[in-house]
Amino acid sequence: MSDAITEATLRELLDSGAVRAVTIVAQGNAWAVQVEVGTRWRVLRSARDDVRWWKSLDRLARWLHGLGISEWSVDARQFAPQQRSVA
Repeated sequence: MSDAITEATLRELLDSGAVRAVTIVAQGNAWAVQVEVGTRWRVLRSARDDVRWWKSLDRLARWLHGLGISEWSVDARQFAPQQRSVA
C-alpha cells in the first residue's frame, strides 16, 4: 500500500473531485481502502494506525456509501479468512 491519508483528507479529496478510483484491498481477514489521486494510490489510515482496517466488508461498503462513494473495485487476492487479524 502507498501513502496514507486520514478520513478528513479523503472527504476533502472527494469534495474536490480529485479521487479517480477506490479499491477495497484484503489483507488476511481484514479490509482496507485505497484511493487513486492523480497517478498515486493512497491508503486510508486511522487515528492510531498506519492503515484503517475493517473486519466486515458489509460495514466497509456502508461506510463508503455514506461518503457518497457508490463505485469501487475489490482486490481479494490476499484474503485469508482463517488468518488471525491484522487489525
